[in-house]
Amino acid sequence: MGVSGWEVVAICAKAATYAATLGAAGAIFFSAYCKNLLQDSQQFRIRRLIGRLLIIATLASLARIPLLAGSMSGDFAGMFDSQFENMILRNGEGRTTGLRLIGLALMAIGVFSNRRATPLLGAVIAAVSFAWIGHVYAMLPTALPRTLLCLHLLCAAFWFGALAPLLMVAQGGTGSQAASVAARFATWAFGLVAVLIVAGAWLVWMLIRDAAEFWDSDYGRMLLVKLLLVACLLATAALNKFYLTTKLSRGDAKAALRFSRSLQAEMLLGSLILLATAAFTSLTGPP
Repeated sequence: MGVSGWEVVAICAKAATYAATLGAAGAIFFSAYCKNLLQDSQQFRIRRLIGRLLIIATLASLARIPLLAGSMSGDFAGMFDSQFENMILRNGEGRTTGLRLIGLALMAIGVFSNRRATPLLGAVIAAVSFAWIGHVYAMLPTALPRTLLCLHLLCAAFWFGALAPLLMVAQGGTGSQAASVAARFATWAFGLVAVLIVAGAWLVWMLIRDAAEFWDSDYGRMLLVKLLLVACLLATAALNKFYLTTKLSRGDAKAALRFSRSLQAEMLLGSLILLATAAFTSLTGPP
């Protein structure tokens, strides 16, 4: 399967949109359920992180339209071709981008005006905006697969978006505080990760018509890469929950450094998963 330079750039923009949007949404969720455990300086740093992610998500979302137009035309002038751009917008990109921008705006208004409900609503809207385009959106009947994808996206945002704030706490707080925050996150994550896995597996099952043909296709092979990365991510998260968090709570001096490195590994794996998702949802479709 050949990939053009335009397609590579478009995939990177899509992955950046995923990462920044889900990262900002998850950081808002994190701030809500860990607020009483965070120092004022940590809350300020997390708000600043959310602000940067909102800017990246907005710019990446808007950049996708001309990049897709350039990919369709194969040249730089195509990026500014209104015919190509209108075609892309009518094909669903306009709907999902508009919904995402509304969510991002609500997050920005809520975070910097200290309103609790507004940023949470915006985080939900922005996270599920990706369900309004793509292979799952086109499935019939639509209600069940779209609901499953929305649940999958919300759980992914909860997990991925908590990693950077957790790292801030691990690097800037005490071991006992990091253990308390990690334990609070784990309490929520245990059930939500189960929902993420079940929703994702159910969607894959719904996409498969012929198992041999599916897993032998480009889509199936790229999805398999994503599943292997998810397995690595789950293993790293299990290390955090069942080993390092306990060490932190006991005041182990080396545990904080190991916990920080483990979180960095989770962030890397999460970014690779989003990149893989952007690739196989852009380059190919289920057989």
